[in-house]
Parts: sequence; structure tokens; C-alpha cells
Amino acid sequence: MRKAVLACSVALLALAMAGPAWADDDDDDRGHHDAIEALSAKPSYVTGGDVLVAVDVPRHVSLSRVEIELNGDDLTDAFSPSADNARRLVGLVTGLRLGRNELTASEDRSRGRDREFGELRLRNHSIDGPLFSGPYQTPFICRTTASGLDAPTNPVTCSAPTKVSWFYRATNNTFKPLANPADRPADLVQTTTRSGETVDYVVRLESGVINRSVYHWAVLAAGGETGNGWNDRLVYEFGGGCGTGYHQGALSPTSVLDNAVLSQGYAKASSTLNVMQTACNDVLSAETLMMVKERIVEGLLAPPVWTMGWGGSGGAIQQLMIAENYPGLLDGLVPSATFQDTQLAEPPDCRLLNRYFAGPGAAFSAAQRLAVSGYRNAGTCTAWDLAFANVIVAEAGCDPALPVALRYNAISNPTGARCTLWDGLVNIWGRDPATGFARRSLDNVGVQYGLAALREGTITVDQFLDLNEKIGGYDNDGRPRPERSVADPKALEIAYRTGRVVLGHGGLGDVPILDARTYTDNVVDIHTYIHSYVVRERLRENTGSARNHVMWRAAPVAASSGAMTAAARTTMASWLDNIAADDSRHSSSKMVVRAKPPEAIDACWNPAGQRIDDPAEIDATGPCTQLYPPGRTPRMRAGSPLGSEVIKCRLERVRLSAYGVAFTPEQAERLRSVFPGGVCDYGER
Repeated sequence: MRKAVLACSVALLALAMAGPAWADDDDDDRGHHDAIEALSAKPSYVTGGDVLVAVDVPRHVSLSRVEIELNGDDLTDAFSPSADNARRLVGLVTGLRLGRNELTASEDRSRGRDREFGELRLRNHSIDGPLFSGPYQTPFICRTTASGLDAPTNPVTCSAPTKVSWFYRATNNTFKPLANPADRPADLVQTTTRSGETVDYVVRLESGVINRSVYHWAVLAAGGETGNGWNDRLVYEFGGGCGTGYHQGALSPTSVLDNAVLSQGYAKASSTLNVMQTACNDVLSAETLMMVKERIVEGLLAPPVWTMGWGGSGGAIQQLMIAENYPGLLDGLVPSATFQDTQLAEPPDCRLLNRYFAGPGAAFSAAQRLAVSGYRNAGTCTAWDLAFANVIVAEAGCDPALPVALRYNAISNPTGARCTLWDGLVNIWGRDPATGFARRSLDNVGVQYGLAALREGTITVDQFLDLNEKIGGYDNDGRPRPERSVADPKALEIAYRTGRVVLGHGGLGDVPILDARTYTDNVVDIHTYIHSYVVRERLRENTGSARNHVMWRAAPVAASSGAMTAAARTTMASWLDNIAADDSRHSSSKMVVRAKPPEAIDACWNPAGQRIDDPAEIDATGPCTQLYPPGRTPRMRAGSPLGSEVIKCRLERVRLSAYGVAFTPEQAERLRSVFPGGVCDYGER
């Protein structure tokens, strides 16, 4: 495995986040787990005062003598036999008090002491959260009305009354409101679900606020019966972008009225804090996903057989980071426009490169600039600069929803809200005691920008030296400065320990991943193809296999990308069904590979919409690679390997023999002056 300067920290990595934040590390859920099971939430993370529970009655106990109690109160009447197992009683337990609760199941022995056969300890939390994401972010702007709800009833929690609405699919292929869900309008159509059931195409849509996030979820509800037509599976969509928070976000209720999903019988859900542009905070996203899923399970009175993640760009980041750090929340991932995690060097690197090329490097030709950046389109670095580089700038990265008066300004408002990626995740990064601001992981010390271009002869030695001499870095507020950026050492340790860098050491190697990307490397777009290869390489390097990872590619035209997208949903569903049906004792990683359907192999769709099966490897020469060749990134062109997880590189002394070009004595001395501490060493260790 390639090592960073923090090699000793790599062993801690992402599962450390799963330890304190995710595992049941208290004793709330201890008891007879074989008899009582919480279906809608982990026992230590129940929210909202209710939980769906199953009680498995031992064969020696008569069903008529079962007694179920919550904190000593009889709740037996809330339970009824499961449809497929008469000795499994399922019920929605309500009335949980905040904090600890005890649920017991006993055999009522009228002539003697009742005999307990099941006990489950539950910890109930507020529906307003938080659970494990840390203290509320402040300030925080409520935006319930922008998401179809009434004005907030609480300015701190941003809570608002839950709304339920009904829709039906009409003959003109639109969703229309339905005042009475039991009505059958003349233009109502029916749908045949993936499970083969034909029902009236009526949809129940619920909207509310959980964990300060506006959520929406929809499911078939023929005849006004919630879940009538549901195929027992859930598609959860994650939104893109990468914003700095301080607001609730906005998401239209109709965003979950997805005909392609609902017509097949799936339930579909999303929320404003599962949109990365609202808050680039995967921990908060995981927490919100968990809480919203609990609400859905309790609404349907049954957990889904599986949950499929769906979404692109920032939505892909969320899927990968949640699967890595919070195993069990997502069963399968369909990322698109993939980035591996939030520790991307491209936005800050591109801003520095663009400043250099606009100033002292203006003489660099277009071809030379591309050779330095690694991209296949000259506008890609500009797009990174304009679209996302402000997430490192304390004053400039704010969403318009945050009033200017509340924002940080080094002179006029030094205690205001700092709109950076790190400050938005200050609960994870912690604060630098010297400044009171979030610790930062940004670093480019020793990075040799344009190294590959120099070795290839595309730029001269003097150009290489000038570029690296003047590229500079950023201060703690994200302002460019002549000196390179230096990461906080504690932030680097935190990055690896808490799973800020996705490697696969957590749960990522145990879930099927179908990376379905529309190819845009040849146009002005930040979503370059190389990041899909990065995910695969990291899985290989850190788990020994990437057999759970499938890569699909398509042209950005409907005939191509549309065919790929439809196939991705169908293929992932089959893959997950196969896993669910596997009752072997194999490890999760082996089950995932065993369950792959035949079509779950690398492929691409040409512009005409025809599928071509072809391996997706970085140096491949097959038809898909010829159609959709991957570019590189500025760090890769600076020597960083494909799967590198390095945030701050290990430094080695300057060795002229490593460059493959001749340096004059003056140039050699200048090189050592540019890199007084040494240059990045990305080699094998």
C-alpha cells in the first residue's frame, strides 16, 4: 500500500468513526436479542418516541399467554402476528420517554410468577436530533416554506407540521393531486410493479422535518392504503454539490415523485440535509438518513428488504462515505459523476493554477496548461475555480441563504460564521486553539506541479521552476499567499481516523457498487472520469479486491445515458435481491461477489445507445476506453499515484536523477530553493 506521511494513522482510519459515533457502545440494547428485535432503528438510536419492534415467541409459550410491556405498562394489544410467521409478533411501540426505556416480553403464568423470555433496552432521542453528528450548527436559517411546509414552529429546530398529500398518475403521463386517496379519477392509470402486482397508480407523499432537515418520502398507496403496491424496497436519493451549511436547505416535495422508481413499486425518499450543496457534511447526512429511514419503516410497518443509494457528484460522495463509515444504512450504491470523498485537492489546486496562468505563467500555451492540469478540456480547471474553490474561503463560501451580517469578516465580524468545508464540519475537525477556527487539512508542501509535463518535454525546466516557485498556497482564511499551504498536523490525524478519506477499510468493500457515469471529460465540467478509477484502485490497494465495483460509462445524450441509467437501477436491484436471498454463512464481501448478476460487469453505451462490455482499467485500450478516455488531475500530473490517499505527502530530498531532464547548476540550485524541505515522495514503502 502506498503510504502518506501519516502512515502510522492509516491503521486507525474510517472505522474509528464507526466506533464512537455509530456502534452501540453503551448497554442500552443489551438483553435477549434472540427474542426482541428493533426493526426501525438501532436500539441506542431510537427517535421520536416510537419504534417498530418484532417479538419472536418461543415454541413452548402459548401466543395467548404472551405479555409485552414498556417500562411496566402493558402494550400487548399493539402487536399482531407477522404475515409470514404466526409466532413473530410485530408492533409499533409508542410512548417512549426520552432516554432509557425497557421493553420486555413474558409468558403470563396466572398461577405463578410471569416468566420473561425477552428484554430490550432502548434509548429514545428527540426527533430534532442530533444523535452523533455533534452540537447544532449555528447560526442556522430555517427554510421550511421553500420545501412546501408551513413556517417553522421553532426557530432553533426548524420543525414544522408534517404534511401528507396524495397524487395519482394520469393518462397524460403526469402526477396530479388527489384530494381523496380513495377516489378513482377517470384518467387514473394502473402500474405493474417489479414484483408483478398491478395496482391503481396512487401515491402517498409525506413531508416533514427530522433532525432539522426537511424530508420527503413517497410510496404507492392504491385505494388510500399506505404501501399498497410497495415492493418492499427503498431507493434513497442523495443530492450533489458541496456547500458550507448554516441553513436548512430546500427541496421540492415533488422531487420524490419519480415515475421510473414509483411505478416499479419502490418507495423513494430524500431530504435537504442529504443534499451536499446544503451542507457538505457526510456525518450529518448519515445521521439524517438513519432517522428518515426510521420514519419510513414505522410508516410502512415493515423494514425494506434493502435500501439502494442513488445520486451523483456530492450524492456519490455521500453514498461512498456513508457505506464506508456507517455500514448497514445503505445496502447497494449507484453513484454517478463520482468523487471519492470530500478531501479533493482539485478546487484549491485549480484556483492556484488559474491565478498563475493569468499572471506570471501567461506565456504557457493551451497545450502546456492542459499538460500541467491533466484534464482533457482547458475549461475544467476554470470550472473548479468558479464552482467550488470558495469552499476553502472563510468569507466567500457562504450560501445566499445566510445573511451577510452573520458571515465572518476578518475585520468587521471576526466571530461570524466561517463558510469553509472545515468550519462546516467543526464537530469533526475540532478547533485550532490558537485561532478558535476549525482545523484545516489543506496542504501542498512539496507538490511538484507540472512534473509529468516536464518529464514529457511539454514544458521547460525554467517553466517548471517558475510555476512551482510562484504557485503559492492559502492562509487560514483561504486567501492566496506566496507560501505553500500547511495542514494542521492534528487535522491530518483526524482525517484518517474519522473516515474523511475513503479507502474501503470500513463497509465499502461489503456492498455492491455500480458506478454509472455520463462522460463529460471533453467538455467544461468538473465531473471528470478519473475519480471512478480512484475508487476502484483504493479498494484494490486497501482491501485486496475491487470485485464489488462495476464501472459503466455513457455519452451525454439521452439515447446513451438514459439506457445506462435504466439498466443501472434494474441491475443493482437484481444484485441486491440475490444478496438478500443468499442464506449462506459467507462473509459479506464474498456474498456480494457471489450475487453479481451476469450483466454486472464493466461496460459502456455508445452514443447510439448500444451496450459494449469492456473492462474499465486506467491503461486499457478497448472500445470503451477509446470512446471515453479518462484524463488525470493536477496532483496526478505532479506525481501522485492513481489510488493515492495522501493529503500531505512524505518529503524526500531533491534528486536530479529523478527528473529525466538536464538541469544547469543554476537551475539545480533554484530547484532546491523552491523545495527547501524536499519534494513529495509517493513511492512504495
